[in-house]
Amino acid sequence: MTPTTRPQRGNLIANGTRQGRIRIAVVGSGPFGALHAETLGRNPDVELVAIVNHDGVRARALADRLGVNAAYESVQELLDSEPVDGITVATANAHHVAPSIAALEAGVSVLLEKPVALTLDEAERLLAAERASTGFVFPAHLLRFAAPYQELRHRLQIGDIGAPRALSFRRHRGIDHDTRFPDTHPALMTMIHDIDLALWYDGSRPVSVTAREVRVAGRSQPTAVWAEVLTDAGSLWSFQVSWSLGGRQGDPSLADALEIIGDEGALSLRLDPRVRSHSEADETVDDVLTPAAAHGAMEQEMRDFADAVRRGLPPTVVTLEEAVAGIRLAEQIVSSAAARQDSGPR
Repeated sequence: MTPTTRPQRGNLIANGTRQGRIRIAVVGSGPFGALHAETLGRNPDVELVAIVNHDGVRARALADRLGVNAAYESVQELLDSEPVDGITVATANAHHVAPSIAALEAGVSVLLEKPVALTLDEAERLLAAERASTGFVFPAHLLRFAAPYQELRHRLQIGDIGAPRALSFRRHRGIDHDTRFPDTHPALMTMIHDIDLALWYDGSRPVSVTAREVRVAGRSQPTAVWAEVLTDAGSLWSFQVSWSLGGRQGDPSLADALEIIGDEGALSLRLDPRVRSHSEADETVDDVLTPAAAHGAMEQEMRDFADAVRRGLPPTVVTLEEAVAGIRLAEQIVSSAAARQDSGPR
């Protein structure tokens, strides 16, 4: 099918806003792709038109479970078959860029999971594709949509603690991350959240990076990564990430945490789970980012994406340029850590 016969997307009214429900497809049918689809399915302004996965059986299974009519094995097949206004990409990390560029070349906007790319070269190629497209990329930097992190930024904006001088981040994840993400360095998979927050909160430009990592025999990626960044404003950013937790991960002593030291005080946040199920599962429940029965950060992120697609306007909460800046810093951290590699226990 040639581009001239490609299915037409949603009709436009005079001011460029799309009429009717926004037609969105989900690319990826793993756990996070399913979460995207379920979240979009709760939005009355969205018509979830298709599930896409290179494994057509898995795509069809998720589509059937959620009552979605169509399933495809590639984004190109989707674009050639369905009128679609936007896609969300929740594939394996190594497969983020190709489907996003295919959509952009068709003028279709993309909500793209983090990391938007695994290398700076790929990220810049994606940015070039966006600049040449009538569509846009909406980086899925989920924490920017979470109320606790938004409150911290508001406090900084009103000068609650003066200018930020030092930012410290801690984020520990399970040992299983090494097998789940064997192709992705923790700086790009886990630390990227805090890199984005540092860029968002401080607004300064990194000028020097020092990092170290600990590797353990038999694992694909570092078990721990520590990094310090000095900015052009003289502020200091500190990042601590590990893939080291075994068993239950609800221990509040290891909750995600950050501190911001300013001229006139400090701000701090610990993202402790506030809900726990004291049942046979005995588990903590996420009530902030992706709660099962409440409006969380992902729900807001998806609503903002649908609204941006409807208006035909690029996102303002987070831009692809900002995401590329985060990839650039993450790549510098990876390079610095590799140059100073430490050996873990054998």
